[in-house]
Amino acid sequence: MKYRLFKIALIVTAAIGLITIPACEKNDNGGSDLPEDIQILNNWIWEGMNEVYLWEAYIPNLDPEEEEDPEAFFYKLLFEEDYNSWIVDDYEELAAMFDGVEMSTGMSVDPQKYTETQVVYFVEYVSENSPAADSGILRGDIIYTIDGNILTLDNYRELFYQTTATFGFADWGGDRMIPNDRFITLEAIELNQNPVVYDEVIDYQGEKIGYFVYTQFTTGKSGEWLDELNRVFEDFRSAGVSDVVVDLRYNPGGSLDLSAYMASTLAPVAVMQENEVFVNLVWNDLYNNYWAGADLDRDGEPDGEDSEQLRIFMPGSDLNLDLPTVYFLTTGGTASACESLMTGLYPYMNVVQIGETTYGKCYASITVDDWENPKRHNWAMQPIVIKYSNAEGFTDFQNGIAPDYEVDDNLLYALPFGDLEDPQLAKALELITGVSPLAKKSLGPETLFNSLPLPRKPLEEWHVELPAKH
Repeated sequence: MKYRLFKIALIVTAAIGLITIPACEKNDNGGSDLPEDIQILNNWIWEGMNEVYLWEAYIPNLDPEEEEDPEAFFYKLLFEEDYNSWIVDDYEELAAMFDGVEMSTGMSVDPQKYTETQVVYFVEYVSENSPAADSGILRGDIIYTIDGNILTLDNYRELFYQTTATFGFADWGGDRMIPNDRFITLEAIELNQNPVVYDEVIDYQGEKIGYFVYTQFTTGKSGEWLDELNRVFEDFRSAGVSDVVVDLRYNPGGSLDLSAYMASTLAPVAVMQENEVFVNLVWNDLYNNYWAGADLDRDGEPDGEDSEQLRIFMPGSDLNLDLPTVYFLTTGGTASACESLMTGLYPYMNVVQIGETTYGKCYASITVDDWENPKRHNWAMQPIVIKYSNAEGFTDFQNGIAPDYEVDDNLLYALPFGDLEDPQLAKALELITGVSPLAKKSLGPETLFNSLPLPRKPLEEWHVELPAKH
């Protein structure tokens, strides 16, 4: 068996020493006929996955010297229950995405199956200062065609992700879509998208209620989106809000560290001051043993189960709101760091979930790019490396977290964010004050429509990366 050394560097703490990694031996087939670049990629995938992957013990015994397609090879290695690891051929693009930067028109959309073969897109929200916003596209708009093509199960993703496209819109006539002769041509640009899409302090029934729509757990390229989140919390504190409603309906996740910070800001002040456990982390056996035996806090003793890589504690927050209850709005696209935020708060306060069952992801991943210097390629893997649970051990919600109050997010009748008659927000206001803003029961979902896979992946990132190989 060969041994390889990787240096493990922590982004949020100081670098720690070297760890010896036993890598599975490759079969010796007397040389490979694969091109050199394919061999490099395959061996990088094989070595990286056999080190960090949560289900490393279940990786099949394949020979990287015989795999002609590196992307297909990566997916062959995945555990059968893993639907959340992925690989890309552009590391910089992936890193930018985690910072909230990507090529986009500024529309977040939800694809829906309209007929047996036809698909339509509902616009969930539009980012400010984007081509979509400048063109007057609004939440609730319905995309019926792209470049004159009716959308189908075969083409709806490909057509949407073009750099330049002409979108045709329709109105809902009560029983069918009616094209409205509205056509808008948009060109995707590099957008640094503010994850705080909307926020306000709602004065309702004598109560001041903080409400904000949050679409990704990211601090931004240089901390700008952490500043924006703090600005929201500062506004809430200054207004003396009694309750907070966090709208996570269109949030696929992001940073676990930022999720912990938000939890600490929302939780009762004693929970934050006592640095209670936010989540427990389980790695593969190699890393569980390594972190427990390491001395990351440099006190001269092994860290054991309290290692900062085995537990995330509630961090300090100067903006703590000292809330007894917090309200979350969710859909099936609410994933990952969103779910860690809700479950991490369960032991310490009353968490009220309104909406739809969440995506279901009790796992976190890291970004693994090439560890050689100079780099041999620009690919990056995003493998699942951690399973998390809250302080009481709650985990295994792969089927999603069901709401306390089921209220459908019906985009056929979407209202602007902050509208008191938005059914999910209205339910939160009713629970807080005892008075519903709705004059009549909200419209239920149209059974004509069926959700399709979202054109985005649930995001999760953790603060460990594998840089240079030694």
